[in-house]
Amino acid sequence: MKTHPFDWIILIIIVVGLGTWAFTNYGIIHEKHLTEATITEKTHGEKGYFITVDDQQLHVKDTNTWMVLTSGESYDISYEWYGNTHPYIVQINQAHDEDSVGGGH
Repeated sequence: MKTHPFDWIILIIIVVGLGTWAFTNYGIIHEKHLTEATITEKTHGEKGYFITVDDQQLHVKDTNTWMVLTSGESYDISYEWYGNTHPYIVQINQAHDEDSVGGGH
């Protein structure tokens, strides 16, 4: 059986294409920041605690943070996701709140 250069070219294109797809979906963490985003719904279940903002469901990993959040209130939200995971909240703060978390003098 004889291999042709065309077979190798097709194989290289497929490998590069699959590698690029895998890297962009699972190797890169996507990040987004929302200002004055209003929480429309809070839900929880077996998969965790979630809030709905701009028709998108965001995972709140910290239960205490989820309990403090109020539906109908505006927040500045930063969230991340990669691959097929639910977007999860990295940082959240009340809108127009210039204080940093942690207090100070």
